[in-house]
Amino acid sequence: MGNAVAFYMQPEYFDTSSSSLHRIIYLLGVDRMITGFRNYSVNLDPRFNAKRPMMDAFERIYLAEGKQMNFMTFGNKSDWPDYKKDLGKKLVDIPPKLQTIVAALMLSLYDAYKWRQIAVRNLDYQDMTFLFSIKNFAETMGDGQIYYPQIDDIAKQLDEHSLYYACMKTAQAAETCYKDLKKYLESTDDELSDIAFEFDCIYGMVVVRGTGKDKTDYRDAAILVDLGGNDQHNGNIGATPSVDIPICVAIDMSGDDRYENSDEDLLSQGAAILGAGVLIDGDGSDEYKAIKMAQGCGLFGMGLLLDVDGNDRYNLKTSGQGCGYFGIGLSLDIKGNDTRYIFGDGQGYGGVGGIGITADYQGDDKYTAEPYANVFDRGDYHSEYKINVNSAQGAGMGRRGDGSDGHSWAGGLGALIDIKGNDEYYSGNWTLGCGYWFGTGLVYEGEGDDLYKSVYFTQASGAHYCIGAILDESGNDTHQLWETAGAGLAFGWDYAIALMFDIGGDDRYIAKIISTACAQIRSNAILVDIGGDDYYQLQEGQQGFGAATYRKSYDQPNQLSPYDAYAKSFALLLDIGGNDTYNDWIKETDKKTKNKKCANNSIWFSPAKDDEHFGANNFGIGMDVEYGRVPELDFFENR
Repeated sequence: MGNAVAFYMQPEYFDTSSSSLHRIIYLLGVDRMITGFRNYSVNLDPRFNAKRPMMDAFERIYLAEGKQMNFMTFGNKSDWPDYKKDLGKKLVDIPPKLQTIVAALMLSLYDAYKWRQIAVRNLDYQDMTFLFSIKNFAETMGDGQIYYPQIDDIAKQLDEHSLYYACMKTAQAAETCYKDLKKYLESTDDELSDIAFEFDCIYGMVVVRGTGKDKTDYRDAAILVDLGGNDQHNGNIGATPSVDIPICVAIDMSGDDRYENSDEDLLSQGAAILGAGVLIDGDGSDEYKAIKMAQGCGLFGMGLLLDVDGNDRYNLKTSGQGCGYFGIGLSLDIKGNDTRYIFGDGQGYGGVGGIGITADYQGDDKYTAEPYANVFDRGDYHSEYKINVNSAQGAGMGRRGDGSDGHSWAGGLGALIDIKGNDEYYSGNWTLGCGYWFGTGLVYEGEGDDLYKSVYFTQASGAHYCIGAILDESGNDTHQLWETAGAGLAFGWDYAIALMFDIGGDDRYIAKIISTACAQIRSNAILVDIGGDDYYQLQEGQQGFGAATYRKSYDQPNQLSPYDAYAKSFALLLDIGGNDTYNDWIKETDKKTKNKKCANNSIWFSPAKDDEHFGANNFGIGMDVEYGRVPELDFFENR
C-alpha cells in the first residue's frame, strides 16, 4: 500500500498519467474490499455531438431514462415547460471546449449511475433511506450499543461488484475531467470569470462556475465544476445527499477555498452512502470543515477527497478524513504542509467491514485526533476516562456484539500512509497502527524525522483477534506514550498481532507500562529497529522490552475454556546496530536508571530461563546485536 502511494501519488506521475487516481483507489481500496477486479480500465466511453456537447449530453441522459425535455399537446410543441429552450439559453455563456469537457463528465457519471442502480436492485428503498438518518454510528459500534438490522439486510442483498464498478467509474471520470480542465485553462483565452450555470439532470443538479470568487450552497448537486478563484463551498459538495442522488463529483481547479458544512445530517466534501462521492481540489491552500461523514468517508459506497497542492487544513468531528463503514473512504493529499484535526473515527479508519485510508505524499504534516475527553467526550476507562477513544490514525475496529446483542461485525482495514516530510502525530487511545475486534490498523511512514505522541492501545497495538502495525523507513523518530502511557509500541492483548518496524535513525521509545514488545493473552508482539543509536524507556518493574506475560491458563487449562493451552504467544524486541540505551523510569522520584537486564549487545528472556513460568508456549526475547539481518523482513528495506 505504501508503494502504491509512493509511486502513483508522486507529482510527476500524477500530472502526466491519465489513470493514477484509478490505480490508487483500486490498490488501496477496492482490491482490499472485494475480489474480481484488476486495474486495467473502468471502460468509460462518453459519446456526444461535438457541435452541441452539453445539450446533447442532457438529451441523451433524459432519453435513456424515459424523460422528455419538451412536450407535445394538441398536435404541437407545448409552449411550456420547454426545458430544452431553457437549457439552450443557459449554455450560451459556456465556451464550446469547456462544454466538451463537462459533457464527457456528465455521460461518464451517467454510466456510473446505471451501474449503481444495478447494484441496489435487490435492496429495500426504505432500508437505504434509513442509512442517511443514522446519527450515532461512530459512537455505537465499538461495544455493540445499538443494532441496526437494516445494515445486515443491505449487506446480504447488495451487489458489491456493480457498486464498486460504479465507484471506480466515478473516480476515473473525475480525474479525467480535472486533467482536461487543467490543460484547457492553461491554454484558453476564453472569458470565464462570470460563468454561473446550473441545470437539473436525471441524477442531480449540474453546476458550472467560473474563475471568480464564488459562493455555492447546494443540497442536490451531482456535478459541481469551479474553474478557479477563492471560493466558499457549502452544502453537499462532492457527496451523496440522498438515495436518489447517488453519484456526485465536485472539482475546484484553483484558489484558496473554504469548504464548510454545518449540517450534521448532510454528507459533504467527498462522502457517500450507497454510491460514490468525489471531491478534487487543485491548487491553493484550502480549509475543510464539517461535522461528520465528510472529507473521504464511505458507508456502502466510496467517498474520496483529493487535494492536489497547497497548505491545507482539515477539521472534522467524526467519521471522515479516510473512514469506511461497509464501504471505502479515502482522503488523499499530494503536496503541501497540511494539518488534520478530528475527534474520532477517521484519519485512516477501517470501521465495521470498511476500508479507510489517509494518504499524503509530501510535506511536513500534522495529524491530531483530540485526546482530551473534556473537549469531546469519548473517555476511555483505560485512562480514567480522561483520554478519548479516538479510533483514528491507522486503526481498524469492529463491532463487538458478544457483550450485548450477539451481532458481531469484524473490523476493517484502516491505514495512514505518509511518504515524505517531518510529520507529527498526536492522539489519545486506540490510534496509530491499532486493531480491535478482527480489525487491522496500519501506519506507513516513508521518510523524515517524525514524532508519534499518544496514550494507550496505540502505536502498533491491538486487542481481540486483530493486527496493528507501524512501518517507518527512515529518520530520527520519537515514539512517546504519555498520561497512562501503556499498551503500545508493539503490544498485543488477546490473540492480537502487533508489529513495529523502524529502519535507520536515532530513535526514541518511551512508555510507562506494558509496552515495547509486550505480548499478553496469546498474542505476538514484535519491535524491530535496524540502525541508529536508540533509546528505550519503561517504568521500573513493568512488562516490556520483549516480554510475554505468563498466565495460569497457559499450562493449566481451564476446563470450560481451554483455548489458551492450545495457543502460543511470542514477544520480540530486536535492535540491530548502534549504541543503544535501556532505561527504567522511577515513578516515585522521576529519575531514570539503567535497566539491569536489558543492555546494548546482549540477549535476555522474559520470563527468564530460570523462571518457574518459563515455557508454556510463551516466550519473550530481547536481542540487541551489533550486526545481523532478518531475511523475512528484507523486502521492507529493499522496496
